[in-house]
Amino acid sequence: MKKTTLLVIEGRHAEIPSFANDLQKKGFDIRIFQNGSQVASKLKQINPSVAVVNAASLRSTGIRICLSLRKRDPKLPIILILEKEKPVDKELADSVLALPFTVQKLVNRVKALMPGDGDHVISVGPIRLDVE
Repeated sequence: MKKTTLLVIEGRHAEIPSFANDLQKKGFDIRIFQNGSQVASKLKQINPSVAVVNAASLRSTGIRICLSLRKRDPKLPIILILEKEKPVDKELADSVLALPFTVQKLVNRVKALMPGDGDHVISVGPIRLDVE
């Protein structure tokens, strides 16, 4: 089976951790962008399984990026990383993590949002169907 592609949008601020390298070490195919406008034209080509928006590293709320991703691909699961915990509308992000947290917690959230693997999954090209 091919590697799962994750779209990671994060800035470069020293005090906020980057998760891209750790996710890559966990076996994911990572596509990194530093802002939402870079992603817009490439989303269909990348065809990610999950998007991780590190809003804390972008020094923003991530709302515009999440809305843009939803507009372009309504079914794409989104994980939003914030500096402080606050409620976020389900239409904006499927999962929200507030700093600090471990990389394993992020990996667990990614896996929970990915299509299933196992005996009940049929894969044809980029399409995967969990018949259960």
